[in-house]
Amino acid sequence: MTDDNGSMRKMQTILLVDGDHSIRIAWKRILQLEGYRVETASDGEAGLDVARRMQPVLVIVDRSMPGMDGIEFCHRLRREPKLASVAVVLASVEHEFVFGASAWDEFWQQPVSVETMLASIRRLVALPS
Repeated sequence: MTDDNGSMRKMQTILLVDGDHSIRIAWKRILQLEGYRVETASDGEAGLDVARRMQPVLVIVDRSMPGMDGIEFCHRLRREPKLASVAVVLASVEHEFVFGASAWDEFWQQPVSVETMLASIRRLVALPS
């Protein structure tokens, strides 16, 4: 993959952690079309395991999942020394204010537009558009 200057750029990995299969599939396709490598997990525990193995540049996690919710996932991710600096987006369909915002870098109110999603991701991983 090359950037606008023609130089090679390492494919960056994004981890999607969401209990909704259709969200994982749709967002994965969108991100792959943008040139990202995308890994997925359907729950928080699996997401932490994938994050430890893959060392993603960004994690997008849903707030409402069975078992470990997205907020707990964010806090646990931040406690892992090798993952503490990974950019994190917490996504939620819920409208209530969420405490603990220091555990994630951005919050997406769902549904989120593709344009908003991609602009946010580019900003968080410092990729040119």
